[in-house]
Amino acid sequence: MTDFLQLRSLKTLEVLSDEDRYVVKAEGVSSWTACPLCKAGRLYGHGSQEQSFQDTPSHGKPVEVFIQRRRYRCQGCGKTLFEPVADFDGKRQATARLVAHIRKETFTKTFAALAREVALDEKTIRHIFDDFVEEFEAKVRFRTPRILGIDELKIIGQYRAMITNIERKTVFDIRPSRAKADLLPYFRSLRDKDTIEWVAMDMYHVYKQVVRATLPQARIVVDRFHIQRMANDALEKLRKRIRKDLPARQRLRLKDERFLLLKRQHDLKGEDMARALEWFRQFPQLGEAHALKEGFLSIWDHKTRAEAEAACVHWLGNIPAELAPTFKDLTNAVYNWHEEIFAYFDQPITNAYTESVNRLAKDMNRMGRGYSFEVIRARMLYDAKARQDGVVVETVLVDDEGPVTTNYQFQRMTMQSVRKTQVERVIEYGPYIPTLARLLEEGYFE
Repeated sequence: MTDFLQLRSLKTLEVLSDEDRYVVKAEGVSSWTACPLCKAGRLYGHGSQEQSFQDTPSHGKPVEVFIQRRRYRCQGCGKTLFEPVADFDGKRQATARLVAHIRKETFTKTFAALAREVALDEKTIRHIFDDFVEEFEAKVRFRTPRILGIDELKIIGQYRAMITNIERKTVFDIRPSRAKADLLPYFRSLRDKDTIEWVAMDMYHVYKQVVRATLPQARIVVDRFHIQRMANDALEKLRKRIRKDLPARQRLRLKDERFLLLKRQHDLKGEDMARALEWFRQFPQLGEAHALKEGFLSIWDHKTRAEAEAACVHWLGNIPAELAPTFKDLTNAVYNWHEEIFAYFDQPITNAYTESVNRLAKDMNRMGRGYSFEVIRARMLYDAKARQDGVVVETVLVDDEGPVTTNYQFQRMTMQSVRKTQVERVIEYGPYIPTLARLLEEGYFE
């Protein structure tokens, strides 16, 4: 008859079943031959103690194993110890295979659901998951980016800082918050942080402070799409202000023209151009604001930093007094972040996969229903399928062990020639963002 448990270190004695669980009585099949602590002392029986351990569910029901576990005392060192049961986990009242099962399932089930399934406390599930992630973090090392991006995603109601490798378009890390208290110690302890040369970010002052304090060698570049968006926001602010005083029918029409007015002027053709010009005729200030928006966006059409800065000075001088309040946020940003904004022309980098990042935020939030942030982060960063497109195999030259020496003349014995060998190294840069976005959209993580 097949043993119910099918564990090498245990023998099933009895199986009891009710509607809620299986109760298995078992005994160990191994014993100590010598004290494993002092390696010399003779062991003798010192009673026994009933212990219970959870095992993997069977037929959809939790399994609890009871064992009358023998206890020994060493005549040499005087220590007491229980008989060995190799299939028990060393840290918890559970079998090793149940712990392995929980590790796997925490990537697909909530802690609460898994706790009900295996009849363990939810805290135990979390601790097993935390140990699992800790092992991953010790084993899986993503190479620190040369060009690093800091973006943010709103996941489970909070803004989180997403650290990316801009050159490789991969996720390097996802932090639980974008707060200074979290980011400062993180970047201070970052491995190989001296390799970071550039950091792209939006104009969140905390990011700037953290980079200045922890990565003094790195130059900051403001993501051009963030500063350009402020020009669109200024135009939007004016459009909404104008709408408020219009009759209902015209107010609805202008509401529907949002995307028309946000279009670049060179994309306005035919009917679109005619409609835009009609609005500008009725509301000249709207036309002026649209021209200012276009003038600001055209700064990034210039090839050199000097040309772009000159164009910006010209643009600032053309803002009429009546529109200065509308563009105040943008002009303040230009003054306060001038160096970082125009550093783009020294190193034209952005968090350019905006569409993928936006999709990540949407799909992560959908996945986040019932999951903790820690689970989402681990699933994004450490799932093998998500990481595979961020792997690069590099061929490097390394020195052979031990130089080759000549020994037929004393003078030549001091001359050494070192052989070089080509070695392939697997380098992980993190999960590739377009692949990650696709997997999320396809429901792979659900």
